[in-house]
Amino acid sequence: MSEITECPNCQADLRKKAFYSNNKLLTNNERDLINEYSIEKKKGYCEKCSLALYQQSVEKLKQEVELLKSELRELIKNIPILTIQNLPCWKYRILQMVTGQSTTGTGALTEFTSSFTDFFGQQSSRHNAKLKAGEELCMAQIRHETYELGGNAIIGVDVDYSDAGGGKGMLIVCMSGTAINVDLICFSELQQRSFGTLEKKKHRLEFLKNFKTYKTV
Repeated sequence: MSEITECPNCQADLRKKAFYSNNKLLTNNERDLINEYSIEKKKGYCEKCSLALYQQSVEKLKQEVELLKSELRELIKNIPILTIQNLPCWKYRILQMVTGQSTTGTGALTEFTSSFTDFFGQQSSRHNAKLKAGEELCMAQIRHETYELGGNAIIGVDVDYSDAGGGKGMLIVCMSGTAINVDLICFSELQQRSFGTLEKKKHRLEFLKNFKTYKTV
């Protein structure tokens, strides 16, 4: 295989020269990143012509990664969470158990307020708000874990509440369920489109992870 003597992009001389700083081609990974965000795809770029192109591509990669993560966070919220153990009308493949945990401090003042309001048959809104926040966090955790496993629904979900911390007022919310991958035909047309979009964006993000620069963006 003959040695490349000039840059495929700017035709700069790539031959080694004594007493001069040598110009050389970028790595294949760096070249592919530039081509990913360029209209014209080149077989290579040298260090002389690629500085601005590469920096622009890294910035576009960063922007796309952040946008994809934001869109995925919203789409993941559509993953159904069900307490039912089995759905006869669904065709699905069981993945594995998923869990979520949340611990929240209540404080002595909250404990006193709760006891006082409970004496009059009322619920402490502060406790309820913290429990609700714990539930939301747990649901987000098991949805994300299901997404990472390639699932699109969670069944057999159980929620447990407990008090910990030796009387220091620590509320614990635990949630567990079974992550499954459901055949999309079992979902409504709207759900099918949502999960179809989720898969496309997930694959795109996985593709972008192939670029070494991904770890620094």
